[in-house]
Amino acid sequence: MYIIIIGCGRFGSNLAEGLSDDGNNVCIIDRNGDKLNALGSGFNGQRIKGIEYDSDNLLEAGIEQADALIAVTSDDNINITVSLIADKIFNVPKIIARVNDPEKNLFYNKLGIDTINPIRYEIEILKSKLPLKCLDVIATLDSNYEIIEFLVNKEKSISVGDIEAKYHCIISGLMNNGVVRLTKKNEQIHSGDKIICTVHKNDKGKLINYLCKEIFL
Repeated sequence: MYIIIIGCGRFGSNLAEGLSDDGNNVCIIDRNGDKLNALGSGFNGQRIKGIEYDSDNLLEAGIEQADALIAVTSDDNINITVSLIADKIFNVPKIIARVNDPEKNLFYNKLGIDTINPIRYEIEILKSKLPLKCLDVIATLDSNYEIIEFLVNKEKSISVGDIEAKYHCIISGLMNNGVVRLTKKNEQIHSGDKIICTVHKNDKGKLINYLCKEIFL
């Protein structure tokens, strides 16, 4: 998933690093170059210094191809402005904005902007609001593990056993042409297979991003 983050404060930088670590392509924009530099060399995404709602900066960030934009500056006016530009001009499919002043929450609601409040919500809550495509959660086993089903649409040369070892999951079945079969460790995964597996929530995003190019996280 390609995500643009507006604002590189503590919340925005942590979010950028977390989403990037999950396998998403991330670009972050902030007018303060020192904040962008503070991300460090471990951040693999794109950084753009400039006015957050400037159209040229947004175009440079690739907003026309963005799957989601998340505006998390400490200024509600900036968050509202860039969210409206993303929605009305560039038709970004998913837009989420940070609410700093609770009294302005009404404005966000009237404009139809999905919101989060970092005081009440942690980063994982925000990530859960982004859409998942091609993925079904069959069952939640406890607070950490889920049984999921998703379609493989990346051509990979990897076995069931290697996937289980790499992503700490258990693949219990494969479905192809409506037929479900049990798996063997040396069986190869192919594009078009539907995987049924048990996986820890911390590894779920990495697993499905590795095998499915249409997953949003």
